Amino acid sequence: MKPRLKVLLACAIAACAGCVATKTPAPTVADPAAADSTTDWRWVQGMVFVPTTAVNEAQQWDEYDPVVNDRELHYASAYGVNVVRVYLHYYIYLKKKAAFLADIEDFLGRASKYGIRTEFVFFDDCWNQPPKELLSADYRYPAPIQGVHNSQWLVCPGDDVRNHYEQHKLGLKSYVQDIVNAHRDDPRVVFWEIYNEPNKSEATVRLEKDAAVWIKKTGTKIPATATDKDFSGGPFSDFISWHEYGGYDIFGDYRTLCTECMNRQGQSVPGIVSHFKGKVGYILWEFGIGRDNCRFAWGENREKPRKDEAVTPFHGVVYPDGHPWSLSDARALLADSYGKTPFFAVNYYRGASFTDLAKRSVTPMIDFDLGTEVGTGSPDASVRVPVENYSLQYAGTVLAPASGSYSFTADSDGLVEVAVNGTMVVAKDSVGRGMSSGSIDLAANQACSVTVRYQHASGPTSLHITWSGPTFESRVLLPSTHPADL
Repeated sequence: MKPRLKVLLACAIAACAGCVATKTPAPTVADPAAADSTTDWRWVQGMVFVPTTAVNEAQQWDEYDPVVNDRELHYASAYGVNVVRVYLHYYIYLKKKAAFLADIEDFLGRASKYGIRTEFVFFDDCWNQPPKELLSADYRYPAPIQGVHNSQWLVCPGDDVRNHYEQHKLGLKSYVQDIVNAHRDDPRVVFWEIYNEPNKSEATVRLEKDAAVWIKKTGTKIPATATDKDFSGGPFSDFISWHEYGGYDIFGDYRTLCTECMNRQGQSVPGIVSHFKGKVGYILWEFGIGRDNCRFAWGENREKPRKDEAVTPFHGVVYPDGHPWSLSDARALLADSYGKTPFFAVNYYRGASFTDLAKRSVTPMIDFDLGTEVGTGSPDASVRVPVENYSLQYAGTVLAPASGSYSFTADSDGLVEVAVNGTMVVAKDSVGRGMSSGSIDLAANQACSVTVRYQHASGPTSLHITWSGPTFESRVLLPSTHPADL
């Protein structure tokens, strides 16, 4: 999330290193199914998960959107993610406790559906102080500040709460214990993260010490951790977790877990995978390239905002429409399964009429929405696809499970054509949000070619391709094979 602190206390380093310095033979098989996996974290290939529509972790929960979360968790599973690191916020607990707890349960169910386990972060010492206005029912989240890294991310619980600790102590305890008690023995939760990058201030140490006790008093057997190495979490952790943004150094052994890594000024996704996989588990910052603005670098701040979009995003792996910034990232994450993973091939054009090809990539499905903000209103600003007047073309195969008539539907703001086995099935020829459908007979268990051509003019982008058939109701169209040339 931010650069490692440069100054360490020598005694803290010695104490933390002592926890992991003793080498024992690594077990030959890691156990990702066990609730207590502290003996071997090598199975973890995770990412920080913030929906691309949210500017920060508070909005992620205050305006919880099941559809967007489900869609982007589906994307994550397609790229080999098996753990998501998810930040919570005390203010949202205070603001709407019942809804917050219900949304956490909903999220866990959706992640588990895609074979993904979750770890929750309770507290965080990074970035901006939460405004008191956030607690009001009519609070409106500010837009991201163009060119500024993590421009609206919030500290949790914030200085105001910590400076009035005794006044808030019972509330903070309830926040932690209500969440842990609801999932005390939940195998969908892989571990609790007490505190992200806790500094060494008296206020931080007091809170992380108390929170560690509150978690243990619930009786949960799920382990807990707080960031160690450059930070103060080691004494309160069941296992050592650490962050590595400077290169590919490993802190400890297979029993430690890197809960943040990957900045493209000094690291890469293939680099992390090649250096860490098989040695330690790792969690990348972050999955989605979206409105939290982590595509901009740490030095691109409010005092020195970047004037244009970066060709190379600082953080993030996948755009809101499901395609990766780099196919090399996808190949590294999926390894030998990459060529077997079903994807649509997709071409991105800077022109509205399939002119000026900007990029060729893959996506797990054709199902996304974009706003109109600079950068995030484009399906891929890194290759200068504009926010307005661009076009996309998809190609892939689908498999009909039974013989009969199949209906294809395009829900879109722009012009859309859907051809199946060379036959035009859908032709939406009007601009403006609307739906268009058509039907075609397909034979059972035969691969059918599908081509989708979409033209966007202006305003918010929406493109959702669904189908239905003799044996199933309407659902998102998913490819059945991997593109031969990608």
